[in-house]
Amino acid sequence: MSPGILSGQDVRTLLLTAHLLLPALAGSAYAGDVSATPPKTETTYAAAFEQSMDAAHERIQQDILDQTVRLDNFFGDVRSEGLRQTGYELRWRNSFRLEDGGSIAYGTSVRAHFVLSRISERLRLVIAGEDEPAPFTQALPQDPGNPGFDRTTPAAHFANTELRYDLIRKPCLNMFLGAGVRLNLPFEAFVRSRFQYTHNFSDTSLMRTAETLFVKNTDLFGETTEINIEQQLDKKTILRWASAGTASEEIRGLEWGSELSLIKEIGENSAVTLTGGVYGNTTFPALADNYRFLVRYRSNFLRPWLFYELEPEIAWPRDNNGRYPATLDCTFRVEIVFQGNSQKAGDRVGTRARTDR
Repeated sequence: MSPGILSGQDVRTLLLTAHLLLPALAGSAYAGDVSATPPKTETTYAAAFEQSMDAAHERIQQDILDQTVRLDNFFGDVRSEGLRQTGYELRWRNSFRLEDGGSIAYGTSVRAHFVLSRISERLRLVIAGEDEPAPFTQALPQDPGNPGFDRTTPAAHFANTELRYDLIRKPCLNMFLGAGVRLNLPFEAFVRSRFQYTHNFSDTSLMRTAETLFVKNTDLFGETTEINIEQQLDKKTILRWASAGTASEEIRGLEWGSELSLIKEIGENSAVTLTGGVYGNTTFPALADNYRFLVRYRSNFLRPWLFYELEPEIAWPRDNNGRYPATLDCTFRVEIVFQGNSQKAGDRVGTRARTDR
């Protein structure tokens, strides 16, 4: 073959080489051209749904904040020069419980805390409502002195509103006065004071004690004593022993409970809790009325303000014959968190929900 003339084999070789090199050359040219933009991709259905969720959540969150600021400004001093923050946190929980026997019960609850700093930097407004299915499994009081949260066996359906005034607010010492109304007929008014002290034994262990005195128009005087000891086993594990006892003219005795919990963080936004508890009432002949053991898994999912819990539980409540039959149930909860604060007058900003472990 003479020079300058390509054979059929050479032509095929050149075509194959061009087929392999042209895509790479085109990619290099695209990479070197800063003005070039990648082709647009269609928004997926999942992304569009997440965007609509965020938009709806932000709209509701901002509406609640606007109403909170309006309430604070109406009763407070709008001319205050200090950068007092008006804020709130609202948690809405929906529970689905598979009970012993196969029935499914649904319930919902709402708890909201409002910081009304223009009225007073020490003032808090608390609103709570429960519509959980009965029967309840006993647990330690969530909020002693607050009707519906002050007993080991709380009421199934109630709504409370309360104003709290902080007398002392320090890292190791807290005391507040509260007055509120349980929104049912007839209305149940209550007044209480709560004192809490925290003592740190070391960087990894502490003891927390609290005393609550309360007065209600239905059962007059009462008090609750709480003791809580925590030991941090490692950076992601806490061992907690908690006990509480409530005495009032309604109970006419001492209602008490004690729980031992192991709390383990198993991911960036998830944790598991193992709890065993025993509960009793001195007005009954038996020392203990109920035993229970539960496992609770809590995690943040999809959005930073959305959480779920899975809680299988076994309990041994005492029946009228003095026996302790085992009862099983499993609860699934979904929690939505709304919160926000106004950093200064006229500047209202919503904030992201923090993970509560």
